[in-house]
Amino acid sequence: MIDFIKLVENVLEEQEKSTQDLFKNNVVSENTFFKYKHRYPSLKTLIKIANYLKVSLDYLFEFTNENQFEQYKEEKIHFYKNLINYINSKKISARQFCKNLSYSKDNVLRWKKGVLPTLQRLLEITDYFGCSIDDLIK
Repeated sequence: MIDFIKLVENVLEEQEKSTQDLFKNNVVSENTFFKYKHRYPSLKTLIKIANYLKVSLDYLFEFTNENQFEQYKEEKIHFYKNLINYINSKKISARQFCKNLSYSKDNVLRWKKGVLPTLQRLLEITDYFGCSIDDLIK
């Protein structure tokens, strides 16, 4: 599991900020933030943190050294459409994709309805396709 807290602290340090700034500005509560030692935040919370820090998710997760930040807006997240494009480019079916990653077909159906994947699933999918987080959600 990626040390999410450390990733956020690294960006905060670059910006001469502290975790207290996250709490004071109501980005995330202190109690919730420190729970991320054992679990990942939801994608909504992750986006809220990235927007506050003005960093791309790829930069936050150190997939790139260049911060190409563009504010994330929920209505502009096109995860399902992008996922299907990746599945098609790999010339496999959604069923085969689910089988390869040991996912239930129900996951894809929920994503089709607009439910966002968990961060853990998102990271698994980026690894599977060799793409970035931003490639999947923008």
